[in-house]
Amino acid sequence: MYTINIRGKMNPKDQKMVKLELIFFKTGYARVPKVLNITGLLKNWDAKSQCFKTGTPDATTKNKLLFDIKTKYLHVIDTWESEGRNWSPVEVSHYFDVIKQNKPEVKVKSVVQMIDSLILRFNEKKRIKNGQIIDSSPNARIYMQMKRSLSSFTKEKYDRAFSSYYFIDITEQFLLDYAFWIKETGIKNGNKGGLTTKLRRLRAICNYAYKEGMYGVNMDAFLCLGDDIKWDETTSKAVSDKVIERIANIDRTLFTRKEQLHLDLFLFSYYTGGMANVDVCNLTWDLVEDDRIVYERIKFPKTAKPILITKAKMIMNKYVGACYGNYVFPVFTHKHTTSSKRQTRVRQISKLVSRTLTKACKMLGITENITWYSARGSFISKMVDSGKLAGVVAEMAGNSPMTIYKHYYKNTKRDEIKLEMEAMF
Repeated sequence: MYTINIRGKMNPKDQKMVKLELIFFKTGYARVPKVLNITGLLKNWDAKSQCFKTGTPDATTKNKLLFDIKTKYLHVIDTWESEGRNWSPVEVSHYFDVIKQNKPEVKVKSVVQMIDSLILRFNEKKRIKNGQIIDSSPNARIYMQMKRSLSSFTKEKYDRAFSSYYFIDITEQFLLDYAFWIKETGIKNGNKGGLTTKLRRLRAICNYAYKEGMYGVNMDAFLCLGDDIKWDETTSKAVSDKVIERIANIDRTLFTRKEQLHLDLFLFSYYTGGMANVDVCNLTWDLVEDDRIVYERIKFPKTAKPILITKAKMIMNKYVGACYGNYVFPVFTHKHTTSSKRQTRVRQISKLVSRTLTKACKMLGITENITWYSARGSFISKMVDSGKLAGVVAEMAGNSPMTIYKHYYKNTKRDEIKLEMEAMF
């Protein structure tokens, strides 16, 4: 169902005059107003008949103009309907603006349509890393989650289908309401609700739309979110080399065969520049040289070149002949035939590695919360503290010098430094 009505109301600039608007409506979409350049005395306007009262000055002429304008838009809609086109009120409201200005057609997608196009794009996107085809399905899942979150929000907050929202509807008030809803939901669930992550993803969606020239995008609206859209200051998960050494020397007979693999994966990551979990799992022998490993990081467009030390070689050699294909570690099997299946396997084993590390820490009385991600910061912090140049460390880790200081370095030798300072001063 669709309608076009003419609404008249008091003109705020001249209260004696009427301000006329065309109101475009289609079921499932928000009403869209369009101001008309036709006016008259407010007292001469008949709201019920949506025209000027008969007998008032220029009523016949003005009413004919209104009728012609309304008819033109209805004709456009009727044509689109006969073509089976999926049109929106905001799109038809700008139809004659485009014709008059002789500009390219205004691009109008609902926010849902834009998200769906991103999901499709990432589901189809393929990359080649280290000779393997990697898909971008994790990014597609991220946008699916955003679609569900925004749909729940608009239904609960406004009792309105998210499918009816266009980018012109993503206003400051919408963003503030969404941020509050996320916080409120987070409190109920005992967490922060992924506030910053969700807001930044919504901003990314709007930015994609802005780059495509989509109508109604207002990137400045996100400024109202203040610190809510900023990442918290990164806290490195690094631990001291003494803690790592205790884990390396723990009694292996207290662990199952699989748990011993988990410990080896963590220690190998630590010894090889803090190699990320996904890169350790996908490591193949063709990336291994005599004295180093050269690989493209899967999550980032960086090449890492960690030096291959004896301890790392010993871990690798333990699993020679026990792995599927050309992989260095027994993580994947013949069942993991696609990039998506391998990504799921990496997430599974990452949880298991962190669980095994928690078990080891309890046995050793270590209070730090150590996960597989701790390996990277711990390696970087040890190397920097030992006086190695930031550029050298960054090359091995596959980061920039600025990034390793900003996100990964942590002073893990405070007690030793304090003793040195006591002696110095």
